[in-house]
Amino acid sequence: MEGKPGDVELLDLDIVKEVRLGTSDAACGEASYQYIMEALRLLSSGTLSALVTCPISKKSIRQAGIGFPGHTELLAHYWGVTDYVMMMAAGSFRVSLVTIHIPLKDVPARITSRAVLTCITVTHASLKDYFSIKEPRIHVCGLNPHAGEQGLMGEEERFISEAIGRARALGMRVEGPFPADSLFHTRDCDAFVAMYHDQGLIPVKTIDFRRTVNITLGLPFVRTSVGHGTGFDIAGRGTADPTSLIEAYRTAEQMINATREDNYEL
Repeated sequence: MEGKPGDVELLDLDIVKEVRLGTSDAACGEASYQYIMEALRLLSSGTLSALVTCPISKKSIRQAGIGFPGHTELLAHYWGVTDYVMMMAAGSFRVSLVTIHIPLKDVPARITSRAVLTCITVTHASLKDYFSIKEPRIHVCGLNPHAGEQGLMGEEERFISEAIGRARALGMRVEGPFPADSLFHTRDCDAFVAMYHDQGLIPVKTIDFRRTVNITLGLPFVRTSVGHGTGFDIAGRGTADPTSLIEAYRTAEQMINATREDNYEL
């Protein structure tokens, strides 16, 4: 019997025999990894058009001996992609991150001209390809308070400025670096570039936590996910909110349709 639009097909790899709700578990971590790998194999074969993921437990993944801190890094490694970006989006409010799952103390050393430029260029290309924005406008955060106050509060902004200058030389409409505490309320651009995880996620989740979607840019396929974690504290209670997962599906569909429309125009 052939499926039709709207049908849901479930694939059971028969890995976990017993699930203990609300606890980290190596077997479940291994199962999470194997299901992701199966999805990637289906993508490689052309069976799937996009990948939409639920949250994974980073602790369970680590307990299973899998050395990836999250989906983003795993997917990029599998496909051999080095220039990838995590974007969090709540509707048209989009924030890309230069660094993601690393300790805050390690962030300054990762703020290089190349890293910032990569985030800008990948974001710029994705806004055009997946969101049909012909001339994207991007605003870039500083790292330090007051965007460094001309070197009085840190030197990292000079690397950020170098990256912005190089992006402009390539014809991109990029501005900054701006102090992060006063930048996001304007929302007069197509995307923001933040320097680290919480700098970017706090404003977008404050705007609309329930509908925030996680998008991985730079992969050769569309990948979206929920904007929240596993919620072990409410496991099994029937109170979880599916809104973010629904938005992740909608966003993936919109991104796929945008690429199809562009190909049709060509």
